[in-house]
Amino acid sequence: MITVISTCKYKLSEEEFVRPIVEIVKECGFDYRIRRYYEKIEIDDCSKILICGTALRDFDYLNYIDNFLQLKDYDGDVLGICSGYHILAVIYSNKLEKIKKIGVYDVTVVKDNPLIEKGSIRSYFLHTYALKEVNDNLECLAVQNDEICIFKVRDKHFYGVSFHPEVLNGEIITNFLRLRS
Repeated sequence: MITVISTCKYKLSEEEFVRPIVEIVKECGFDYRIRRYYEKIEIDDCSKILICGTALRDFDYLNYIDNFLQLKDYDGDVLGICSGYHILAVIYSNKLEKIKKIGVYDVTVVKDNPLIEKGSIRSYFLHTYALKEVNDNLECLAVQNDEICIFKVRDKHFYGVSFHPEVLNGEIITNFLRLRS
């Protein structure tokens, strides 16, 4: 079972940020359920968690960080996209910086990882905050200029992606879904 978490305050935003991810999950043949950031997140019976992004000025999910602290004890796989990236960064004690980025940019994958091959990819960004540096809890996997745009939580199968792979890099989500499956 895959748990897809919406971080959208407004249900209409889910058409843009959640539905494309659910479509990829369905295409890969996985059962899924959708939960919202303000609900209790059930982690015991799912193998993977996808935390979707949300609209540019929607930050309500940051008021519910406590709902996500239980992830630190979760042994499954987590992919945090945009606001999901923010959530993972914050629960692992990293400081988000104001970096507004909208549009398509080149990303350099700097470290081998199971989500995307090393090299350069074009990716779609829509965010106001990101990381310029990470603490010892995270390792940088990809950058765009001085922004860390893909990270991995050390000793976990948790990944944060600051851009929206559902737009141009669907293989990242597919590769995540196939991790350890």
